[in-house]
Amino acid sequence: MNASNPAPRIAVRWALTALAVVVLLILAISISNRTVFSASSHVKTFQQLLVAGKGAEALGLLNATVPEGDAVALDGEVLQRTQQGISEFTVDRPVSDPQDPERVTVTAHYKAEGVDHSSTYALRHAGKSWLFFDQWEFEQTALPTVLVKANTVNEVSVNEQQIPLAEGRATLPVFYPAVLDAGFETTNFQADTRGVVITAPSSDPVQIPLRTEPTEHFTSAINDQVRDYLQECTKQKVLMPSDCPFAYHTTARVDAESIDWQIVDYSPPEVSYYNGTWVLSPLTVSTELHLTEQDLRTGALENKVIKSDFGFHAKLETSTTEVSVRPLSESDQQVASAPAG
Repeated sequence: MNASNPAPRIAVRWALTALAVVVLLILAISISNRTVFSASSHVKTFQQLLVAGKGAEALGLLNATVPEGDAVALDGEVLQRTQQGISEFTVDRPVSDPQDPERVTVTAHYKAEGVDHSSTYALRHAGKSWLFFDQWEFEQTALPTVLVKANTVNEVSVNEQQIPLAEGRATLPVFYPAVLDAGFETTNFQADTRGVVITAPSSDPVQIPLRTEPTEHFTSAINDQVRDYLQECTKQKVLMPSDCPFAYHTTARVDAESIDWQIVDYSPPEVSYYNGTWVLSPLTVSTELHLTEQDLRTGALENKVIKSDFGFHAKLETSTTEVSVRPLSESDQQVASAPAG
């Protein structure tokens, strides 16, 4: 008998092997197309560029126009700082547009400063690469902008970068998502707004108004000046110290050497911003006056301690580093409170 011919079996094996290779190749192409070359992967790559501070590459990938403004947050370390509050970034599968089969949207989910947020990106199919792999492009858009406003300084800090202000304003185009921290601190004034989250483009800028607050140094300097002023008033051995907020009226004769004014207490200085200037609220000054009075009819001498409260008004002259307290006389107060016109 002739031995059976092994050629058909070998051919079958080769055919099955080739078929398996083709199936695996098709499967690999399909998986790669859904992952590496997918619209969702495009969004992941964009976010990775932001985290790396590669603003030029991210801008080219996003296919976005840059509005006018200070572009300092669009590259390098400042861009990286806008991403430091972003964590747990994940993307959903693309969602097809029923009205446009070439268009999909991808929603990204993340935490910004620990709070859940999301951003949605629109991408368009741009053909095939190497005959098999889909190509995607972000639909053209404009970057969002942030408007920082401050009324008492010429520059502010945005994510640790100093930004000059023009007429109290600065506009910054930014990528999204982004977390912005804005503020300033001078000797006398400070403001701080943290964790402003930008999640999408917008026709109107996201406004960050910085509310100016006085520093502890500012109020302490005012308090020191008020204290020194009142202490100088107490050195005058007269019943009505000149340019001072307190006085004593009596019909008796008073020994001038016995006059001793003492400041018992005064209300803590309170300042507020009103009509473009810093205003010191009226203070209440509690005094004790020690003196010896002589009755004009009987000549009897009497040691007295008179306790009284007086109002104290003053005008503040301020800058970012200096403050001056100018006490107001009664006539000054009348002028300041008089109606205009």
